[in-house]
Amino acid sequence: MFTNFWGAVASNGYYARSEDYLAIVQRKRIGIWNVPFLTSAILINKEKMKEMKTPYYYDKTLDVDMSFCKWARDKGHFMYADNEEYFGFLVVSDDYGDIVHSGKIHPELWEIFENRELWESRYVHPDYHKLLEEGVEVKQACPDVYDYPLVSERFCKEIIEEMEHYGKWSDGSNKDERLAGGYENVPTRDIHMNQIGFDRHWLFFMDEYVRPMQEKVFIGYYHKPIESNMMFVVRYRPDEQASLRPHHDASTFSIDIALNKRGVDFEGGGVRYTRYNCTVLADQVGYAMMFPGRLTHLHEGLPTTKGTRYILVSFINP
Repeated sequence: MFTNFWGAVASNGYYARSEDYLAIVQRKRIGIWNVPFLTSAILINKEKMKEMKTPYYYDKTLDVDMSFCKWARDKGHFMYADNEEYFGFLVVSDDYGDIVHSGKIHPELWEIFENRELWESRYVHPDYHKLLEEGVEVKQACPDVYDYPLVSERFCKEIIEEMEHYGKWSDGSNKDERLAGGYENVPTRDIHMNQIGFDRHWLFFMDEYVRPMQEKVFIGYYHKPIESNMMFVVRYRPDEQASLRPHHDASTFSIDIALNKRGVDFEGGGVRYTRYNCTVLADQVGYAMMFPGRLTHLHEGLPTTKGTRYILVSFINP
């Protein structure tokens, strides 16, 4: 975490983290704070300027900002960090140009590591964190099938557009050279996350946002970090592949995320869990349907009768 102040200074004159540093940065504590070091953006009272005699070279063994702050500390001039107003934050852009030049049409999707806070504000569903609160119940659509808000509508729109921009949809046959054995028992027309270079990012996302929800509802099961080698977007169309036969997923548990709108983009669709004779419409954009994979939850994809339906599927901890 980078900021333009330090909460404390170590005995060697370099950075040390104060007990309340994170609380101040995250604005859990708000006020004006006397701090030992400031840099980058400093407001100085003009009366103080008269007393400043080359403070940036006060200690020539230090960088100029550290020299300035050491001068201020030694001379008894207090320095303050003010977090009463929120003006934004610095964005890391070192690799942004490379992502743009790689041909991505929504390069911001790839910024989860470099700009986590900004990424979350754009792409995590605004209601997600509420469901993690103690005492808040997660909706159970069928036995052990949980339906909850996970990603934003913006994420859904942009991942669809990235997949269509890439354009190399599988043909829906059993032969699949992308897989180690070259054979898919239950094929769909899809594009895998690793085909667009998003697999590492999506694994990190699932470990940070899917795993906590799994631990809440499937109590007693822990697996960190999440593992998956099957993460893909499926496209259903009446004239291509409209449905999917009953099957088990090759996973401990799976998530299916609805990416577009029934009644606007498509008609039909949904998932039927055959053992329970229970159907989930799965039509709330950005909602994840989370359920056990092998053994108990045989399920089928119901026919899409009009338009194009997109879902994002992940087989977790195979």
